[in-house]
Amino acid sequence: MDQLLSVKTDFQRIDVFDTYDFGKLLTIDGTVQLTERDEFVYHEMITLVPYFLASKEPKSALVIGGGDGGTAGQLVKIGFDKIVNVEIDNHVVEVAKKYFPELYRSFEDKRVSLRIEDGVKYIQNTKEKFDLIIIDSTDPVGPAEGLFMEDFYRSIQGILSTSGIVVTQSGSPFYQPKALKMASNGMRKVFRNVSTYTAFIPTYPSGFWSFTMGADYEPTLRRGTKASTGKYFNMEILEGAFKLPQFVKEIIK
Repeated sequence: MDQLLSVKTDFQRIDVFDTYDFGKLLTIDGTVQLTERDEFVYHEMITLVPYFLASKEPKSALVIGGGDGGTAGQLVKIGFDKIVNVEIDNHVVEVAKKYFPELYRSFEDKRVSLRIEDGVKYIQNTKEKFDLIIIDSTDPVGPAEGLFMEDFYRSIQGILSTSGIVVTQSGSPFYQPKALKMASNGMRKVFRNVSTYTAFIPTYPSGFWSFTMGADYEPTLRRGTKASTGKYFNMEILEGAFKLPQFVKEIIK
């Protein structure tokens, strides 16, 4: 494995490696964020699951984090009319532009508005409403810690449309149960319905990853929805992702 980049920004340390099996690999503060080979799993699951379970087909989305462009790219593929992507660290975007150009390309789409600023402050100050809000953050330490708190989710609730839905990555149940518990507990204090789902992502710690979703209604598959597939996602995955091992149920109980 060869190291291509190591840079310390005002917010975090960013490293890029060239690996034999997984192509280029991006880490932030020493934790894997994505690899060229398996990034599609994370980006499909954080977008397609809430998209199909929203009570009304979502057309506008807000992404907090996601400076690599992968989440915005999936939303472009789905056909969203408007995507606002708020990333606190411009260096993440520049690294993606140089080392992950296929992911970065989403920021060149006219439907995507990239803003370099604090996501917490953006949500507190914006007057816009969104159908889907995605928290594509790092773990709940440093600049991302505020993205797992009750106050943050309450601010999110205020800018969701009536059919709106929010989802956050919530870490590895094996190695980061604190992140999952924080996300689940924080959302439950705000939203009437909160659920956790999981996916297999080979290069993430333990290969087992969680996402936490909140809404003020019970998310169910919309009537008339046509079956859809990605490279990882399909309609069976959509259903099975919410079947949780007992130890995960104990974490969020």
